Amino acid sequence: MDDKLLQSYFEGTTTDEQSKIVTEWLDASETNMKHYQHLCRLYEITLWGEQSEFVPEKHVQTKRRRFLVELLKVASVFALGFLLNNWLNMPDEDISMQTVQVPAGQNAQVTLADGSKVWLNAGSSLHFPNKFQSKERLVSLEGEGYFEVQSNKEKPFIVSTTGYTIKALGTTFNVHAYKKSKDFETSLLTGRVEVKDHAGKQKILLSPNNRVVLEGGELKTLPIQDFDHFLWRKGIICFNEPLSEVLKKLELYFDVKIEVNNKAVLQNRQYCVGKFRSRDGLDHILEVLQLTNHFSYQKDDEKNLVTIN
Repeated sequence: MDDKLLQSYFEGTTTDEQSKIVTEWLDASETNMKHYQHLCRLYEITLWGEQSEFVPEKHVQTKRRRFLVELLKVASVFALGFLLNNWLNMPDEDISMQTVQVPAGQNAQVTLADGSKVWLNAGSSLHFPNKFQSKERLVSLEGEGYFEVQSNKEKPFIVSTTGYTIKALGTTFNVHAYKKSKDFETSLLTGRVEVKDHAGKQKILLSPNNRVVLEGGELKTLPIQDFDHFLWRKGIICFNEPLSEVLKKLELYFDVKIEVNNKAVLQNRQYCVGKFRSRDGLDHILEVLQLTNHFSYQKDDEKNLVTIN
C-alpha cells in the first residue's frame, strides 16, 4: 500500500474507490492494520504540530473534522471484529511487541504501558512490549530518546542500544545512540541510572546533571554543559558547537549525506550558536548557517546528498 494514499485517506481527500481499496487492504491482515495505526499516530502528531503556526481557525477545524470522520469510518468497520477477537482469544496474558519509527525531520512521543513517557528524535525507533510482565521493563532504542520513567523498585527500566544498556528505576534521562554515528551519550536529569556495555567490562553509576560519553572506546563521566540540547523533544534543534559538528547532527536528524568540499568549514572552530524549529526543514537551517559561515551548498534529491562548497 502506498503511504501517500494512506495520507490522503487521513486527510479525507480520497475517492470512494480509493477508500474502498484502503479498507480492504486494512481488512486483509493484522500487519496492515498495525502499519496503518503507526502512520495514523505520526499523522496526528504532525497535525497538532502544524496547529502551533497561525492557521485560520475555520481551516483547522475543517481539517481536524475530516481526519476524525475518516478515522471513525475505519473504527466502525473494525471495532466489532477487534472486540470479538479479544473476547474469544482472551489476550490478557498475550504480549506483543510494538515499534515506533520517526521519520527524518520529525519527533514523536510515546506513553508506555507502565505510564513512562518517551520522546523520540528524528530518525529514531523504539521497540517495546504492550505489557511489562517480566522482572524488568526492557525497551530497545536506535537513535535518540528522552525518557521519563515511572518509579518501580520491583521492575527496573532498561534501555538497550547497539552497544550499551541503561538501567533505571524512576528517573529522567536522555540517550543518544544512532547506528549511523560512532557517538554514544547518556545524560541524566533526575534520579540515578547505571550505564554499562553489553560485555559487562565497563559500568558507570551516573548522578544528576552529568552524562556518560564514549571517548576512545571508553565510557567517561562529564558534566552536562548545555541543557538546551534536550529541547529537541519539543521540536527545537539547538546548536552550540563548531559547524563541522552541526553538519554531523543535520545528517542524523534529516537522514541525508553531507559532503564538504570547502575545507575552511572543517577547519573553522568558531562555535555556531542558535535554535531552529525542526519542522522548518534542512534548507532553512542551511540558509541561516551560510550567512555567518560563508559557504554555499547544493542539493541532489535523487542521491539524497548535500554538497557544501
